[in-house]
Amino acid sequence: MKKIKLFLDPILYYMEDSSGYASSCYIDLLKGEVVLPDVDEDVSDEDAENEDRYFYIEPIPSHEGYEIMQDFAASVESDEIRDQMFDALERKKPFFNFKSTLADYPDIQKKFFEYKDNRLKEILRDRLAEYGYELEEKTIQ
Repeated sequence: MKKIKLFLDPILYYMEDSSGYASSCYIDLLKGEVVLPDVDEDVSDEDAENEDRYFYIEPIPSHEGYEIMQDFAASVESDEIRDQMFDALERKKPFFNFKSTLADYPDIQKKFFEYKDNRLKEILRDRLAEYGYELEEKTIQ
């Protein structure tokens, strides 16, 4: 298995993007960086179709994002806060309501974002492993 070292913050952002903008984001497997064919002048859409060099960053489906929120809510120790989170998830606009509920609890909100990022990293690791790559996280030193 080939190793690839990446800064994960931009990749996690694009994995979560449901706006459609992320539909054209790739990892350049040779350079280990995110490329956007619509924006990067030296990479065309046709270039990005080269699967030996470019790995498509597939946004997670909304049901997976919802599942991440449910799983996190289930892990919250406070019955009151956990109930509020599940209530938010059962109403219309569950993503908005869940994040609004979290805003009332900054410590739990921070834990949620860490939890979500870890889940997204695991999804990315699995996807890259299927493609023959082992993910190593690049950090700023």
